[in-house]
Amino acid sequence: MSKIAFIEATSIPDAWFQALWTIMHQGRKYLITKGSYEGIHRVGMPITINIQQPGSRPLHPLMPEGSNIPPPTSEQDINDYLSYLMTGEKQENEHYTYGEDLHWLIEWVIKHYEEAGHGNNHCYMAVGRPETVYFYDRDIGYEESIKIFNPETGEIIKQRHISNEWNKNPDNKPSSQCLRGIDTWIDKNKLHFWVYFRSWDLWGGFPVNLGGIQLLKEYMAGEIGVEDGIMVVSCKDLHVYEHTWVVALMRLRKDKSILEGR
Repeated sequence: MSKIAFIEATSIPDAWFQALWTIMHQGRKYLITKGSYEGIHRVGMPITINIQQPGSRPLHPLMPEGSNIPPPTSEQDINDYLSYLMTGEKQENEHYTYGEDLHWLIEWVIKHYEEAGHGNNHCYMAVGRPETVYFYDRDIGYEESIKIFNPETGEIIKQRHISNEWNKNPDNKPSSQCLRGIDTWIDKNKLHFWVYFRSWDLWGGFPVNLGGIQLLKEYMAGEIGVEDGIMVVSCKDLHVYEHTWVVALMRLRKDKSILEGR
């Protein structure tokens, strides 16, 4: 097993670059036997990153001046991603969105900090449900309707229908949520996030994911009336796919020899 990496970073772009350096030099290389990119390799490792100033701009990684390396995301992509996190809207070609779960929780967390005070540990925003493991099984049926309502008036506050109907179409690839939770706490009048991904693409996912989550944190801090704080992120397998090794090595100014022997 790869050793666990611990990184202290100043900003989200700094966290991305340090993680890229660490994973490409120290991560384990292995063949994906099941997943979004079956049959190709990736290199990854368990990692925890403490980002002290996640709100520093720009939020997206910068490429060296004069470089022809395409940046993995942009500020516009990150701004657009915020609405994906904060609403329950889902497109026809999407199996799930993180916002399907998070939009149930964001306003509740804000209200709870306002009413219960800052000294509580209740405000964990979970993504995914236990039943989503069955999203990978084509021979299993699952569906459930969930309602949050006012018991006195019967008014429905939120409702949602969940199923694995997606898997009945053989053209769709089974999947489940990579982001699994955002824990929150307030200390010294600052709102902090601890973010966990079960599996995470460093090159294409990390920058836009964390940029959008940072914008979400800034929104929530403003609504609660506190300052923006740190962000801790962790994943048991932050990885770089084989099809992006070329650009990753270009960014590090290294050649593929650093991957040999793993």
